[in-house]
Amino acid sequence: MPLTTDDVQQLIDDNDTLLRRMAELGIEAADVAAALTSRGAPPREAFVQELVELGRLFVALRSNAFEAAASLALPLPPHETVTSAADLKTMLAALRISVEAAKRQADLAEARESALRILDRIGLLAHVDHSTFEPLQRCQEQARTLRAALEQQSGAPDAGAIAPFADLLQFIASHQDLDDEKWGALQDSVTEAFGASLAMAAGRGRLRASSA
Repeated sequence: MPLTTDDVQQLIDDNDTLLRRMAELGIEAADVAAALTSRGAPPREAFVQELVELGRLFVALRSNAFEAAASLALPLPPHETVTSAADLKTMLAALRISVEAAKRQADLAEARESALRILDRIGLLAHVDHSTFEPLQRCQEQARTLRAALEQQSGAPDAGAIAPFADLLQFIASHQDLDDEKWGALQDSVTEAFGASLAMAAGRGRLRASSA
C-alpha cells in the first residue's frame, strides 16, 4: 500500500514519545553517573533495562523510517549518520513533506482523469429520437472545448466548469430514481448550463449513451 501521511505521523509520534522517554532517562542518568563516580554505586537494574529497551526501540524505529522513505524512492542519508532520535525527527519531518507532495500530485492526477472521463462520456450522448439534436450538439461542443483546454494545462481542472456536465450525466442515468428535491436541483443545474431543451430531454429519458 502507498505510504500515507498517517503512516508518517505515526512514526513521528512514536519518535516524539521516544524522545521524551530518553529525556526522562537522561535526568536519571546524571544522578547515576554522580553516584557511580563518587561512591562507586552501580545503577539499579531497572535503569539498565530501560536504557537497553530505549536503544532497541530506537533501532527498530530508525529501520521503519528508512523502509518508509525507501518506498518513495527518496534520497536517504547514510544509515550511520542517523544516530539519535533528534536525527530521526529531522528525517521524518522531511519524509512527511515528501509524502504530502506525493499525495497532492496523486489527487491532481485523479481529478484530471475524472474530469476527462466525464467530458468523454458527454461526447457519447445521443438523443433517442433525433440523430441531430442541436442543444446536445452545443453541449458536446462545450465539452470538447473544455477537454482540449484541460489537456493543454498542467494544473487542476476547474471543478465549477466540470460540475454541470457531471450533473447532466447523473440526471440522465438516475432521473427515474431521484426524489423531487434532487430531480429539481439537477434540472435547474442543467437548464442554467445548457438550456431548458436539453434539461427537458434529460429529465424525460430522451438522452442515452451511444456506443459510437
